[in-house]
Amino acid sequence: MSERASTSGFFRLHPNVQHALVHDLGWRSLRPVQELAVDAILDGSNTVVLAPTAGGKTEASIFPVLSRILTEEIPAVAALYVCPIRALLNNQEDRVQRYARMVGLDAFKWHGDVAATAKKRFLREPKHILMITPESLEVILIGQKDDARRIFAGLSALIIDEVHAFAGDDRGAHLMALLERLTHFCGRDVQRIGLSATVGNPDEIGAWLQGSSTRPYRRVDPPKAPTSRTFSVELMGESSSPATRAAALGVGKKSLVFVESRGQAERVAAAMAGRGVEVFVHHSAVSREDRERAEAQFTSGTNTAIVCTSTMELGIDVGDLDLVLQVNAPATVSSLLQRMGRTGRRAGTTSNCSFLCETPEALVQATAMVRMIERGFVEDVRPERDAAHILAHQIMALTLQENGVSRHRVREWIGGAAPFSTLTAEDLQALIDTMVERDILHEADGLLSLGLQGEKRFGRKNFFDLYAVFDAPSALRVMHGGQEVGVVQSLFVRSAFSKGAGACFRLGGRSWQIRDVDWGRGTCSVTPAASGRVPTWLGSPSFLSFAVCQEIKRVLAGDDEPAWLDAGAVTELRVLRESYDGLVGEGEAPLGDDGDAVRWYTFAGGAINRLLAIGLERAGGGEWTAGNWSLRAKTGRDVGRARDAVAALRGVDWAELAAASTDDPALDEVSKFQVCLPGAIEKRLVAGRTFDAAGAGAFVGAHRTPALV
Repeated sequence: MSERASTSGFFRLHPNVQHALVHDLGWRSLRPVQELAVDAILDGSNTVVLAPTAGGKTEASIFPVLSRILTEEIPAVAALYVCPIRALLNNQEDRVQRYARMVGLDAFKWHGDVAATAKKRFLREPKHILMITPESLEVILIGQKDDARRIFAGLSALIIDEVHAFAGDDRGAHLMALLERLTHFCGRDVQRIGLSATVGNPDEIGAWLQGSSTRPYRRVDPPKAPTSRTFSVELMGESSSPATRAAALGVGKKSLVFVESRGQAERVAAAMAGRGVEVFVHHSAVSREDRERAEAQFTSGTNTAIVCTSTMELGIDVGDLDLVLQVNAPATVSSLLQRMGRTGRRAGTTSNCSFLCETPEALVQATAMVRMIERGFVEDVRPERDAAHILAHQIMALTLQENGVSRHRVREWIGGAAPFSTLTAEDLQALIDTMVERDILHEADGLLSLGLQGEKRFGRKNFFDLYAVFDAPSALRVMHGGQEVGVVQSLFVRSAFSKGAGACFRLGGRSWQIRDVDWGRGTCSVTPAASGRVPTWLGSPSFLSFAVCQEIKRVLAGDDEPAWLDAGAVTELRVLRESYDGLVGEGEAPLGDDGDAVRWYTFAGGAINRLLAIGLERAGGGEWTAGNWSLRAKTGRDVGRARDAVAALRGVDWAELAAASTDDPALDEVSKFQVCLPGAIEKRLVAGRTFDAAGAGAFVGAHRTPALV
C-alpha cells in the first residue's frame, strides 16, 4: 500500500481483508470515503455514507463489515444488505459475493425471483451476508418464523443501499419496523449503515435511521472535487420529435433515454425503432427477463439505447454511458442528479444530460432544474414519523410472526422505530381498538390475532398483501406461450378490449395481439403483432414542489439566455417571458383574466395549490382547478370576486382545513391500510399526503395579490 494508505483506516481492517484488497483487487490505496467509512464503522457508529454514483460507497461499507465479521467471529447471518429494488440486488450480487468470498465468507441473494430450492438451502446453511428487499425480509419473518429466530440470532449490521430512496416513502417505514423486530431476535444493538449519492439533509436521514439504537451517529461525507457537467436543452419543433432526436444523438453511442411514464416509454421506443440504434425498453411493467436482457445487451453494446422510467435511476451498473437524454423534465432535482450520475464515469468524460422538450412548459421546467443544479441545490428527504398505517400493517405482521401478540407488547417490539415516533400511546390504543372493532384484529385471552375481516382483506395468497406495504393496481400477466412479457392493468384490458381478444397493444418495445384473457388466472395470452396501441397505466398526478415552481417563476422573470439552450429554446423562452410579464413579480401572486376565466398565478406547486383551491371555494370564490404554476377558476371571469376570496384566506387555519377536506371522494386512497385507522388518524394521514398546510399558510402570508384586468 502507498504511504498515504498507511495512515488511513486500511490497517484497522482484518488482515484477511487487507490481503484481499492488495492481492485480489490490486488496490494501492483506499478512496477518502472508504478511509472515513472504515473508521466510522469499526468505531461502531451508525453511519450515513455519501458519495457520487460509482464513488465507492458499496466497498466503503462492505469491507469494514467483513472485517467486523472476521474479527468478532460473528456467525451467519451477520449482516443484511438491503436494496430498494430487485434489479439493484441482481446487479450487486456478483460484486458483494466476490468481496465476501475473497475472505472466506459468502453472500446470498433472496427475493421473489430466486428459486425456492435455493432459499431452502440457505435456511439450512445461512451465509454471512444476506442481500434482500424489505418485502422478502417480511416473508422470512412471517413465513419462516422459526428459521428467522435461528438465522438472525447473530445479526450485527444492516447496510441500506440508496437509503434516500427508502427514507421518503412507506417502504422505508416498513424497513425500520422490520429492523426493530430483528433486534428482538438477536438481542443486540444492530449497527445501521446507509449509503446515498444524492440527498440534501443526510443528518436527518441519520436520525431516522437510528431508531432505538444507542450507538453514536457519524456522517461520512469527504470533500468532493467539483463535478464537471454539461447540459443542453432543446425544444422540439414541428418537424422533430424526442424520439427522432434521441435516435440521431444516440447513433454509435450508449444512451439512456429517460421518460416520465410507462406509456411514454413504449411510444418513444416505438418511434426510435429502425432509426439506426438498437432500442430496448425498461420499466416496471416489463418482465424481469426482458429488463435483465436489456441490461445485459446494453452493457456490451456500442450502438444501443434504453428508453426507461425511474427503474434505471438507481445504481444499476450497465457499464460506461455516453449520453443521458431526458424527454421533457423529471419532477425533482434529486431524480435528475441520479440520472446524470450514470454518465461521466470514464476518465476524460463528463456527466451530461440533454433535455428534449415537447412543450414550452417542459422547456421552462428543464431550465429551472439546470439552474438549481448549477447552484448546488438538491431536495431534502422528509422521513415519515407519523406512519400509523404502517404501524397497523406491522401489528398484523406481528400477530402472524408470534402466533398472537399482546397489545401491551406492540410498543416493545416496534415502538422504537423512527416512523412511529410522533404516535402517542393513546394513538396506539385507539388504532388497536379500531382494528378490533372492525374485525381486522381479534382479541382473546389477552392476545391479538387476525380477525375475519383481516383474513378477508389481507390473507389472500398466503398473506401476500401483508408482505408489501404498497398496493399495486390489479394487473394481468401478459404471456406469450410460456414466457412472461410483462404486466398490463386489467382496467385497460376491460375498457379497451371488451371482447378480450383480437386487439393489439405494445409492451416491452414490441406489439402483441390478444388471443385470450383468463380473468380467473389473471393472464392475458398474446401473439406477436405488426402494430398496437400503448396501454394506459394508472398513476398519481405529478405535482411539482414549491422550490421547483419558484425557480420556474424566477426563470420567467429573468432575462438570461444560458449557452446550453438551443436557438429554438431561446426564442420560445423570450416569448414565454413576454407573455408572463407582470405575473412573476417577487413576492407577488397576481390574479388575472386569461381570456376564458380568472387565473391565480401562485407558482406554489401542486400540494399547496390543491389546498388553496379548497380555501377559495370555502371563501365563496366558486370552483377552482389546481395546477403547479397557477389555479384557474372553473367558471366565470369575476376578478373582484376572486380577489375577495383570496383576501379571506389570511384567516384560514390551514391544518384544520386540510383535515376537514380529506373526506372528498375524489381524493386518491393513500394506503391499503387506511381501513385500519381511526377517523382522526386517517384524516391526519390523508391530509399530510395530499396537502401542504404549512406551505399554504406561509405562501398566503408572504405574497401580495394584485388584480390585473
